[in-house]
Amino acid sequence: MANKHTTAHVNSSKGNQQLSFQQHETDCPILPVPQLEQLQSFKPEAVDWIINQTQIEAEHRRAQIIRVNKYTFIERIAGQVFAFVIGLSGVLFGSYVALNGQSTAGATIAGAALAGLAGVFLSGRRAK
Repeated sequence: MANKHTTAHVNSSKGNQQLSFQQHETDCPILPVPQLEQLQSFKPEAVDWIINQTQIEAEHRRAQIIRVNKYTFIERIAGQVFAFVIGLSGVLFGSYVALNGQSTAGATIAGAALAGLAGVFLSGRRAK
């Protein structure tokens, strides 16, 4: 969990006045303990509500992460299947053309299909 604390103090040049500012940022879905204690002092039922809502949000976030991971897996498997189909159809079509008297055209078609897949694969690796 990432936490960030910021504190700023400003002193007045005239007199004895001081201004302080504190900020706390976290990716934790629950309030820090000092803030919960302050809330408990003037509205005790709100602490239980905040903890309950935090639990609901955490369960929702976990379900979302599971769903995203599942769809990412499906997307990658589908990409591999389609790449295989494209490569296989390019090679088969190139072989068909080569067997019917146009060996240069068949080799070009099969080579272009495989080179295209290799280019997409390598450019995807470079983007990461």
